[in-house]
Amino acid sequence: MAWNRALIFSKCKALAAHLSISLLLVGGALAMMWFVWFPAPLFATDGGGIGLKLLVLVDVVLGPLLTFIVFNPAKNRRAMVFDLACIAAFQFAAFGYGLFNIHSVRVQAVAFYEGEFHAVTADSFQQQEIDPQSWQALGPRAPYLVQVREPANDSEMTGVAAFGMTTGLLPQQLQFLYVPYAATAASQWPQGWTLDELRSQQPLVAELAQAWLTKHSRAETEVRFFRVSGFYASAVMVIDDQGRWLGGFAGELPIKATKKLA
Repeated sequence: MAWNRALIFSKCKALAAHLSISLLLVGGALAMMWFVWFPAPLFATDGGGIGLKLLVLVDVVLGPLLTFIVFNPAKNRRAMVFDLACIAAFQFAAFGYGLFNIHSVRVQAVAFYEGEFHAVTADSFQQQEIDPQSWQALGPRAPYLVQVREPANDSEMTGVAAFGMTTGLLPQQLQFLYVPYAATAASQWPQGWTLDELRSQQPLVAELAQAWLTKHSRAETEVRFFRVSGFYASAVMVIDDQGRWLGGFAGELPIKATKKLA
């Protein structure tokens, strides 16, 4: 019995060490997802949580569990190193594959089209042969806040139709129709919701909006609230009176007909 307790104690120490390393890896991935690839509220709308669950399952649960199973101080050093190296190789491969797939569906643009914002993921742009420099005109870094303009000529109209028929891409997913949000005239910006409008029409969302304003020390007269639609859900994003996207929160707003760029 004493031997069993000693073995279990050794296994637990190995599990704890492996778990600590795994948590650091997943923590770094979470920071990248939360602040860069899926900034609020896009983590909720476009499956950031789903990707995180897969990483946690493989790197925080499966990896340390395998270490707990195979670790045994009674094994010779060569066998122990081989077992742990195989687990580490499997875990790093799974972690890298999962992170690559999450990166491929990161939100590249938040595009206003037909009365609401749309979270547009990076995989939507793979078939468009986009010049990398054209992204720089949309802002300092992704996700880019843009409006979707109408096709300017017959060639662009043909392009919209061709992409729709061959790839299924919608106008809000076509990068050549993008115009930087802040670069357009303020008179052409969508109107959004004021906090007073939310209080009278969407009281539950208004409570969340008030909490967001308090947390970020923002005056209600400085911002407007908008619906943003993603692959999995919709949420509320906040844009200030300078046309800057400030973030947002999980919540549900109906589609509201607002002014779009002509």
